[in-house]
Amino acid sequence: MSVLRKLLIQGIRSFDPQNQDIIEFYAPLTIIVGQNGCGKTTIIESLKYITTGELPPNSKGGAFIHDPKLVGENEVKAQVKLRFYNISHRSMTCVRSMLLSQKKVTVTQKTLEGVLSFDATATEEKVSISSRCADLDAMLPEQLGVSKAVLENVIFCHQEESNWPLSEPSILKKRFDEIFAATRYTKALESIKSIRKSQAVDIRVARGELKHLEEKKAKSERVRSEYEKATVSIHQYRERIDDIQRQETNVTAQIEALAGQLQEFMSLQTTIDGLQMNLDQKIASYREMESNTTIIAASAEELERRHADVTRQIESQESDIQNKRGERDRLQEQIQQLQTRVNESLSEIGRLRAAQD
Repeated sequence: MSVLRKLLIQGIRSFDPQNQDIIEFYAPLTIIVGQNGCGKTTIIESLKYITTGELPPNSKGGAFIHDPKLVGENEVKAQVKLRFYNISHRSMTCVRSMLLSQKKVTVTQKTLEGVLSFDATATEEKVSISSRCADLDAMLPEQLGVSKAVLENVIFCHQEESNWPLSEPSILKKRFDEIFAATRYTKALESIKSIRKSQAVDIRVARGELKHLEEKKAKSERVRSEYEKATVSIHQYRERIDDIQRQETNVTAQIEALAGQLQEFMSLQTTIDGLQMNLDQKIASYREMESNTTIIAASAEELERRHADVTRQIESQESDIQNKRGERDRLQEQIQQLQTRVNESLSEIGRLRAAQD
């Protein structure tokens, strides 16, 4: 809580501009008494002026400052100085000064720069905060912990303005708004509504983004699941490809072996053809011999023996020919089967490689 300590008045209304009058305020109550015109109201006006920067009613033409004519001077300097404890209970001093100049016809009032400062302590030096009047008007109420409207209309209300609660409704509303800072609360409420509206829009946008992210997350999970399944399938396909490649290697080896057997078969076929040709030649030769054979003087037994030998030779050669033909047919059948397996293996390898890709 702030506390007023001392007030210095010089050159204000009836207070002498050559002397400094000091009023000390006692806690918890200070009563000011005196005859009419002794300066009781001037004390309240000076407190209002030093704390708010506002002059009393009807005093802007220089009536608030001591009249220069009374002291026989052209200029009168007035000063109000207040020493107080701020809301942090730190000692502070505020000084406001004015100058009234008397010319031939006109009177000019001028406000000089003031000073607001922290008083020196045992550990700290005196620190000046500001010297601008506008800064003093704003900073004094903050240091006192009381709004300017309360200082003007309640605490240091001038007796000529003390009946403002009976004013017109518009003026009364304005005063109450200033005292209770209703305008500030209204602006705060409007600001809160604006912020809530803005945040509602942000929330809708964030929810839309969240929904979009959830969809993307679900999609990514599906893609990951499909990727894992595809990885397993690729592994299985690779194992099948390796197996088929091993089968292909075995089949290739069998084909090469069969190719060798086929080569041998072709050689046997050539031999068979040669034997068949030789047999045909011999048969033709025998038949020609039979047709041209003259009666040979030989016994029947010898002829039968020769006939039997020839017959056995022919039958042996025909048997060999049949065996070679059977072996040829068997080899051709095996070759066709192996070729079919090779074609199927190559087709399966192509399909698996396409599936792998």
